[in-house]
Amino acid sequence: MSAASESTGYLSFESRLKAMLMVEEALARALAQSGVISEEQATAVAEACQADSYDADVLERKGAKAGTPVIPLVRALIANAHSISESASRFVHLGATSQDILDTATVLQLKNAISRISDCLVCIESTFASRVKDNANTPVLGRTLLQAGPPISFGLKLAGWAAAARRARIRIEQAARTSLCLQFGGAVGNLSSLGSAGMDVAQNLANELDLPLPQAPWHTHRDALVNLASSAGILVGSLGKIARDISLHTQGEIAELREPSVSGKGGSSAMPHKRNPVGCMRILAAANRSPALVSSLLSAMPQEHERGLGGWQSEWPSLRDLFSLALEASSEMAEIAQGLEIDSERMRANLDTTNEVVFSERLSTALLPRFGRIEAQERVAELVRQSIEQNRKLSLVAAEDPEVRSVLDSEALDSVFNVFEALGFSSVFIDRLLDAAET
Repeated sequence: MSAASESTGYLSFESRLKAMLMVEEALARALAQSGVISEEQATAVAEACQADSYDADVLERKGAKAGTPVIPLVRALIANAHSISESASRFVHLGATSQDILDTATVLQLKNAISRISDCLVCIESTFASRVKDNANTPVLGRTLLQAGPPISFGLKLAGWAAAARRARIRIEQAARTSLCLQFGGAVGNLSSLGSAGMDVAQNLANELDLPLPQAPWHTHRDALVNLASSAGILVGSLGKIARDISLHTQGEIAELREPSVSGKGGSSAMPHKRNPVGCMRILAAANRSPALVSSLLSAMPQEHERGLGGWQSEWPSLRDLFSLALEASSEMAEIAQGLEIDSERMRANLDTTNEVVFSERLSTALLPRFGRIEAQERVAELVRQSIEQNRKLSLVAAEDPEVRSVLDSEALDSVFNVFEALGFSSVFIDRLLDAAET
């Protein structure tokens, strides 16, 4: 299954219909457990809740006209239940309001989607982390403002990507624990239509659906749900950062990384030689779209009194698209991580093409005992200019400079230009990033 079709499956209207019916069935069983209706009546309603008895396309069209798909669904459900048990049909949807059913269905859909997203993030983290050891001492150009900087450990970059995936997973799972809970309050959020059985029915319904029972219905208090959406937006942005890095490494003139080779993926309609990073492309497209979707949910938060007009109804399209993008980005990045091709020789070759000018900071720092900072930087800047003009390594140019040799002997100069010493505390940071996964 492709990433796009997978996300559509979790968040489609067909999935929504099944979730709504699951809630209605669970409500009937909860009513029976609380003694409001009989077990036989609950069983009849449950039988009427079989999804194949309903036409999703028809209900979606009627729902658009009615303002909510729950209204035509409940009518059809009552008719089906009536054909099984006339007495049972009287108690369909008892105590609930349309928003209860839709919000809880949304929770069930998002719960399934987040479970899949979490699986993908675990895969991303573990895959990148597993490749750190072999690349801990692989030097690659550090790049700042898209220009070459001192070398870094590619293993450190991998560890950073793994840690970002872990933080994204922890963040969205924590948000899910506080936001994915039952919605059940009736018309104005006080369960008054169920009399003294209201809270007992609510608890039984939560148990049936394996959802937490919140402190109170949250019909117009959308902060927890929007917090979850914000976590999804941050998740897609974090994956977008990794995709941006990888795509830059894959540029033809850089060629340090390559996306997995998959038949039919990454080609060009005009240029047969191309191997486009389309996985990164799709993740970056998701990262471009996600902020606006989160923003629309934030905009919908000021909702009126006990049940809102317009704000709540605007949420689902944004949630559906946002979590579809999160699913797609997570799935794409998991595939990239598992098949990412690393060319360490090319990394070293690109480093060598700089003629060591990227060690200029280390050289100017080494000259500080003799010169002040500004004078040391100016002197090294002149040496860099000569290195570029002469197309010679900076170490050779520096070795010929009397002022430099008055401060640094051959051993000290070798240390300045030692690529592995230039990796600094990469190994420490790698350990800290990866050790965090154990805590």
